Amino acid sequence: MRAALGLLALLAMPGYAGWGWEAALEVNSAHGPAIFPHLESANRQGVAAAGGAVAVVWEDNRSGAPRCYAAIKPATAAVFQPERALSDGECYEPVVAPLGQGRFLAAWEEAGRVHARVLPDGPPLRLSAGDAAQVTLATGNGNIHAAWAEQAGAHRRIVVAALALDGNRLALARVQPVESGLPADGQAWPALAVSGSGGVTVAWEDRRAHHTVPMASRGDAGLAFAEPLRITDQASGGMNGLGAGLGAMRPKLATWKQGTVAVWLDKRDFLSGYDVYAAFDTGSGPFSPNLRVQDSFGDSLVQWHASVVADDTRLTAVWDDARDGTSDVWLANWEGSGFSDNVAVPAASGPGDQSDPVAALDERGRLHLVWLDRRADGTRVRYARAQWK
Repeated sequence: MRAALGLLALLAMPGYAGWGWEAALEVNSAHGPAIFPHLESANRQGVAAAGGAVAVVWEDNRSGAPRCYAAIKPATAAVFQPERALSDGECYEPVVAPLGQGRFLAAWEEAGRVHARVLPDGPPLRLSAGDAAQVTLATGNGNIHAAWAEQAGAHRRIVVAALALDGNRLALARVQPVESGLPADGQAWPALAVSGSGGVTVAWEDRRAHHTVPMASRGDAGLAFAEPLRITDQASGGMNGLGAGLGAMRPKLATWKQGTVAVWLDKRDFLSGYDVYAAFDTGSGPFSPNLRVQDSFGDSLVQWHASVVADDTRLTAVWDDARDGTSDVWLANWEGSGFSDNVAVPAASGPGDQSDPVAALDERGRLHLVWLDRRADGTRVRYARAQWK
């Protein structure tokens, strides 16, 4: 506990005015009352930015079946280029990560396997040997990693891979389950973060305690993983004799000051539904004491689609909730010992239904946000960029 509290003090940073937002752009070209875009993916990784370029990936049913699409806005362009399909078949839960020099890495689920390819024109590579889903990616410091949930016996377990890149061609350099034994219950929705030393932290939803618990494992550059540990500081056990424990789901990781921060949805206040919680990786031993992210104005209602982005300067969490009567996108900034009062994103709030935010920071510290804007005539995938003022 003392080490964890010391870490929180170390993370303290001076206050800033906040994010200044540019005008929003539309990403998808196909809309209609019967076309439904989705931004749901492991680690909420639907947008990536580097070198001034931005890539967005999503899934929609415009063709009559689920297909994955990618749209890129080059550094010199004012708008997104027309989207392109990631694969030839039905496709689910795409993710994207930056590679630099206007290139990106995308991954997705197709035909019961997970695949990846370099954007804009690299050939696809099948990542999983067996039935798998919920792939995610992490890139940085010359390292490329992927993680997914792959069938192992009666349940799925989390697998992590190191990828090699030769031009536009990917190859599997190493594939390693986080735990070598068969899982006792389901593992799902992995998240990845890569450290400056090449180490990897992976988090996931775990049901070995017969309820959903966010767990994590630290791995070295060779993908040798330590014993998993709980991110949540809530013990398992039923409430008034009911259930095996409180629910928590969809962990998201980001690299922060050479460490890792986790954000997830947590139902410890079960009367109001899911809340957004965060914890810092202390480097050894347990994660830090858990911190609530949303402020008191959001405490009495449910939060959804939580994410976090971070760099060596700042940390921002985003999510959606309906505290103002309709679903809006909200954010909170880390202020040294807790999170700031919540702020609605200007273009992603107000009348109507704005939800499902995904976010990324680029190397210049700019925040890139994508969300769904639902209207009677169809749903738009929208994008906006912000600079810290």
